[in-house]
Amino acid sequence: MNDEHAGGTAAADERASALDVGLRAEAEKMTFEEYQRVVQAGHDLAQCEPGIWLLISGKFVSDNKEKGTEGHLKDMLRGAFGYPEPEDAAPETTLHVLLDSPGGSLDSAYSSAMYLAKYAKTVKVYVPNRAKSASTLLALGADELYLSPFGELGPLDTQIADPRNPASLMSALDCYQSVDYVSDFAIRTFQLVLPELLKQTGGKIAVEELLKIASTYTLGIVRPMMESVTALNLGGWGRSLRIGEHYARRLLRMRLEEVDEKRIEDVARKLVFQYTHHLFPIDCQEADRIGLPASLMKKDVYDRAAAVVESCNRKDFVGFLSKDEAKKVEPWYRGLKNGDSQSGAWDRYAGSGHAQAQAGRVTHS
Repeated sequence: MNDEHAGGTAAADERASALDVGLRAEAEKMTFEEYQRVVQAGHDLAQCEPGIWLLISGKFVSDNKEKGTEGHLKDMLRGAFGYPEPEDAAPETTLHVLLDSPGGSLDSAYSSAMYLAKYAKTVKVYVPNRAKSASTLLALGADELYLSPFGELGPLDTQIADPRNPASLMSALDCYQSVDYVSDFAIRTFQLVLPELLKQTGGKIAVEELLKIASTYTLGIVRPMMESVTALNLGGWGRSLRIGEHYARRLLRMRLEEVDEKRIEDVARKLVFQYTHHLFPIDCQEADRIGLPASLMKKDVYDRAAAVVESCNRKDFVGFLSKDEAKKVEPWYRGLKNGDSQSGAWDRYAGSGHAQAQAGRVTHS
């Protein structure tokens, strides 16, 4: 990857977020029995499409006071495969990643995509239902992307606090483009007022005076709209949008066998700036239209992948589904060695606040 990180990583409490608000309720803690059901459903999926499988389900959360998604994913990968080998010495490993997410932290999704690439020559991402907003970045980092007929990616416009109601989120693109809307409105207003003044005065007043009148009238309408926007606001909105665009470019450059800078810039810009609203569904056909290759999932893979996602019962999970890797990182496995019960080891592990470090993840954001 050639370009440098623009501006560094944001502070933990200011990290860029792209999340489909309202699509997912806050996750509850996954019980040990629920974890077993997810892994069992995952075993069925791995039999259908052999290989190393893992599941990332739920909101992407950045490392902060507690470990986020990328931190837990890193621990899980190290637990199964150890310290990553240099790129030229890495084994010919393929990772199959089942992804179901409403989005979340752009930083976390980008880091997760990078960690997966460090452990696999080939990363295949499967989206039976949705990989919206920030989680679309993980799909961009895949060597092969598979969507079901119902699978959706989403735009990468960053979500920020709504200036009118800080408790709510809105797209930074709405704020950023509002300045363009006001500018266009001002131009149209001036173009309507000036001819009308010329018509009404019948040439009795000098054009220079009419220009001043039209300008004063237009500014009187527009000024209250613009006074609420500072240069700092505009710069912040533009910078937050560039985060998603920048990450998208880097992942596409890493993924494509033949780097086509024009195509990369075009795809990244469309994902951030093209769509009318944040919930726009980018299905397999739309992905192909904007230049992002995606294939349709086979029906049997979709059926079993959907069953895995359903078994999560809308609770967040990061973990291996294939048997050998799942066994290496089961959080209760060490407890069994010491003679503890499965449920007892799980309860202690889940209660420690790190009930996701190697298997199922629960967020509280």
